[in-house]
Amino acid sequence: MKTDELLNQILPILHSAKNDEEKLQQILDFLLEEIYEEPDDETVIPEKYRELVRKAAQSIDCGMVCFINPDTLEMEDVPANMINDPYEYRMLTGTDEDDLNLEHNNWDNCITVDPPESRESFRIMKKFANQLENKKLQKQLVNALEKRSPFANFKNVIDEPEYREQWFAFKQKQLEEYVWQNIEFEILPES
Repeated sequence: MKTDELLNQILPILHSAKNDEEKLQQILDFLLEEIYEEPDDETVIPEKYRELVRKAAQSIDCGMVCFINPDTLEMEDVPANMINDPYEYRMLTGTDEDDLNLEHNNWDNCITVDPPESRESFRIMKKFANQLENKKLQKQLVNALEKRSPFANFKNVIDEPEYREQWFAFKQKQLEEYVWQNIEFEILPES
């Protein structure tokens, strides 16, 4: 069968699940696990955007939602829980979005970069473990990720200073790629 014919059979299946979040999640999980392959080439972030991307990656790592003005390259970050549950945030902090005088509400164009979901964070941890040359540590991390509470287990194993620094550098690079993938097509001029 030709690729066009195969695609014509696949698309109606995807379309039939468009309103079922659970089925869509199963499809996505399957595609990521069984089909999708990480590109071999390294993501290249143009010099003009590197500092913005670095700062945005640090912010989302802290649980912030980043708002980026593609016209001026300004960035504003807001705690994700303020956006996801403003009532609870107001009850905990005594402040809400109106108190902060947020600039992104006045921008003509705005790109939103949310912190990665837990499955994306899990993928980054797994990718880190798989690329390690230290096979003993690699095995410990893979085992930690396969047990209950994988995030806590991973943190406990990676707690040695030498490996912790490697992990933080790796995670920062992955988050920068994540940010760039989220903003690249909206921020670069059309060619």
